[in-house]
Amino acid sequence: MKYPVLSELERRKMLLPPQGKINVVIDSDTYNEVDDQFAVSYALMSPERLNVEAVYAAPFSSGFFDNLIKQDDVAAPMTSDIKEGLELSYQEIIKIFKHLEISPEGKVFRGSDSYMKDKQTPIASDAAKDLVKRAMASEDILYVAALGEITNIASAILMEPEIIKKIVIVWLSGQPLYWPHTLEFNIGQDVYASQIIMECGVPLVMVPCMTVASHLVTTSAELTECLKGKSRIGTFLADTVIEQLSPEAANNMLSLFRLTYLQGVDDYAETMTEESQFMAMASSRIIWDISVIGYLINPRWCPTTLVSAPRLTDDVKWQMQQQSHLIRMCNFVYRDGIFGDMFEKLSRAPK
Repeated sequence: MKYPVLSELERRKMLLPPQGKINVVIDSDTYNEVDDQFAVSYALMSPERLNVEAVYAAPFSSGFFDNLIKQDDVAAPMTSDIKEGLELSYQEIIKIFKHLEISPEGKVFRGSDSYMKDKQTPIASDAAKDLVKRAMASEDILYVAALGEITNIASAILMEPEIIKKIVIVWLSGQPLYWPHTLEFNIGQDVYASQIIMECGVPLVMVPCMTVASHLVTTSAELTECLKGKSRIGTFLADTVIEQLSPEAANNMLSLFRLTYLQGVDDYAETMTEESQFMAMASSRIIWDISVIGYLINPRWCPTTLVSAPRLTDDVKWQMQQQSHLIRMCNFVYRDGIFGDMFEKLSRAPK
């Protein structure tokens, strides 16, 4: 596939932190975790900064985690059926629109129901077709807030490579460049699609997970104080998280992280893990995806720098390159700014 090439000046200009009101589409595996519901709601309640043109349902399945875990006592709490994951996400987006009393008509689209088989063949979907249509018709930059795996967006680029000149993708995915790997749910489910995004030269802002988006932690006490009872969507979101918090769930998450995101970041013997049992847990939840919305609303909350795009290897690691196009990498998130802004806006949603 031959992709259009942006000059360095054009790329730097497109990758400047957004200012003023911007046009946005959201690509979200909304039912996978509760963080997507927060992010979509936050974006829709930020009309002074974000003109949300459409929301695309992205697929998800447990296969990527299942291949890494291979332990009966550690669970990846999600469906293993990608088609079911897509439909659950679509219906969850509709539910959010209804809570916010916003019509989903002409704004919510189903995405791909399978992952890519190679890097040449797009997966046709209503979402990919709509992205092509909106991008090509847009006179301004169309920002693509990517909150899940990226088959829909990669497919749109294969269908019409010229959209590379029209869009900026802001994607929660992967791990920092210094991490021993970049094993992560959004980047690892469809490696072909992820490699297309890294290789095609599309203007890209990446928000890594561990040590960056992982700062976006909340608790039952905070959600009860700042969100529950403030609005219909606030209560829905707070209750969804609170119902999932428990010492058992927290212990499972720590075990899941050790087998996935935290592979290779310590040199402890396995016996140490077995001997060190957790006696109690202070349960919390990372609301990862609001990092992308936070960057679009106020880039000061998400400090970024321009870096050379790394190569994504087939075994999901970063390989640094001497000469490659620039992308913008997020290095930190100011948790209090993002949560404070989101809580205030969701409190103003319909009662």
